[in-house]
Amino acid sequence: MPVRKVGFKRVQRMLETMPETTRKHLRDAQEDNASEIVRVAQILVPVGETARSKAAIKATPAGDGQIIDFGPLSKILEGGTVERFHKTGKRAGRSTGKGPAVPFVNPSMKATAKTRLARTRKALRDAVKEAKNNGGA
Repeated sequence: MPVRKVGFKRVQRMLETMPETTRKHLRDAQEDNASEIVRVAQILVPVGETARSKAAIKATPAGDGQIIDFGPLSKILEGGTVERFHKTGKRAGRSTGKGPAVPFVNPSMKATAKTRLARTRKALRDAVKEAKNNGGA
């Protein structure tokens, strides 16, 4: 399954035109933001006997940004499943149940939104201060 990078190319082009100090500060802030999202998602994800869903959540660096992988079960856990039926056997046509939706991705994004925004703003402020102290370079 391919990784979907929404807006990644645009952000990457923008980062390439920025001064190195700004890029460094933003890269560090993005890394911290990604680890914060992963931490909260690992707390909110429903855990079975093997805890595979928790272990599958991770952030990996990609260029100047981060890609967060919520694991192969995230779509099923986040959205639930439709009513399922047996096709063969003595219980043919009978329902086996419906998997409930247990959202954890969007709540983790929402729970960390203010912190992530504040961290990014601080990174930009620090980059501007550093550039000012270096004579505007």
